[in-house]
Order: sequence, then structure tokens, then C-alpha cells
Amino acid sequence: MERWQAATAVFFGYVAVVAVLSRGLPPRRRLNVLAGAAGGALVLAVSFALPGDSLANVWLLPPAALLIGYWTSGLLFVAPMPRAERALARIDEVLAIDAIAARTPQPIAEVLELAYVGVYPLIPIALFLALREGVTADRFWTVILLTDYVCFGMLPWIQTRPPRAVGFGTPWRSAWRTVNMRVVDASSVQVNTFPSGHAAEAIAAALLVSGSPAPVVVLMVLAAAAISAGAVFGRYHYAADAIAGWAVAVAVYLVVL
Repeated sequence: MERWQAATAVFFGYVAVVAVLSRGLPPRRRLNVLAGAAGGALVLAVSFALPGDSLANVWLLPPAALLIGYWTSGLLFVAPMPRAERALARIDEVLAIDAIAARTPQPIAEVLELAYVGVYPLIPIALFLALREGVTADRFWTVILLTDYVCFGMLPWIQTRPPRAVGFGTPWRSAWRTVNMRVVDASSVQVNTFPSGHAAEAIAAALLVSGSPAPVVVLMVLAAAAISAGAVFGRYHYAADAIAGWAVAVAVYLVVL
């Protein structure tokens, strides 16, 4: 068993246990979570049946586990925690997130909004670069998936709505935001994750290509910073979400050698 497979097995087992033990989860939602956990188990079963270096195990099945894990964990949301939302909002107020966003020139806002959705192609790009530099697919996906699993796994314990949904700040003006909101409406679980999976993934990807030539590393770091900034100033996430996501990514990267 490779490490990404072990992490995936533990995560979906954890999700299933939380669903069974959660008293506030509606019965139908509980069944959907268990179905999602079964979907994760199916991905693992297919993975075990194939060689570790197969196309599916390197490029297809790990991201499938990531997406199923995201959507399944989102089903564990029961009700927002107002105290947690206020605490996160107060940190944004101290950091003057809304004031900075309001003063951001529209061209920069457009770039950061584009960067926010750019996290999706960033991962396969990072995988390609990491493989070229000798990073194994198992290490790459273990870092990415474990980072995300930590972020997703916190949702049952810190249940909040994104700042854009509760009136904590007005987003900047951006034409590209219309596209992003369509993507979010179609694919997001519509709740906030603390830590931010977007920010965490972006930093983890940048760390995993740290052995690449300097220009590539600089570009990846800038992309990670832009993704995090787009998430926060676009009001998809609170600032504390992004900061916690960075911490998770760094910790996981250092542990998974």
C-alpha cells in the first residue's frame, strides 16, 4: 500500500465514523456521506488492482479521491457556528481585509480572481514538474491529499459559511468573478473550510516543485500567493483560513519525506 492510499483509507474511514456518530446529521445526509465513503473505497479498490506507476494511479485516481473527499466532507455540515464566524471575521477586521480589497485596482482584482480558480490546473502542472525533478508520484499525492484531508476533516468541528455569504465584507469589482461564482455554485460544497484547501493545496504544490529551476520555483510561489490572495480578498475565505492552510501544508510537507 502506498502512502497516499493509506491516507485515503484513513480519511474515508474517519468520515464514515463521524457520519455515524453525528447526532445532528439528517438521516438522508448520513446515507449520502456513507455513500461518498464507499465511493472513496471504490477508488482505492481500483487503485490496488493496478500497478503503482500506472497512468490511473499517477494522474487519475488520486485527484478522484480528492474530489470525492471534498464533496463527502461537505455533507457533514449541519449548521453554522456564529461564534466561530465572528472570530474569523474579527481577524479580517484587524487585518483590514475589506479596506485592502476596496482599494485594489480592478486589473489586479481580475488577476487574483483568475488565480483563485487557477488552483485546479496548478496541481497537474505541479505533478508534471515534480516528476521531472525526481519526486515520486506517491510522495506528491501523499502531500497533496493529506494536506487536503486535514482541511476537509476539520469541517465537522468548525462549521462556518464563507464571508461572502454572511455579509462580512463586500467583494471587489471583477468581471472574472462572475465566472468564478458559476464554478463555485456548480462545484463547491457551499460552506467554508478551515483551514482553506485552496491555500493549502497551492502552497503544497509550490513546496513539491522546490527542486525545479529557480524561475519555475518563483513562478509557483507567486501562483500560490495569488491563489491565497484571491481566496481571501475575493471573500471566498477568511484570512485565518488561508494562514491555517499554509501551516498545514508546510507541516505535512516536512513530515512526508
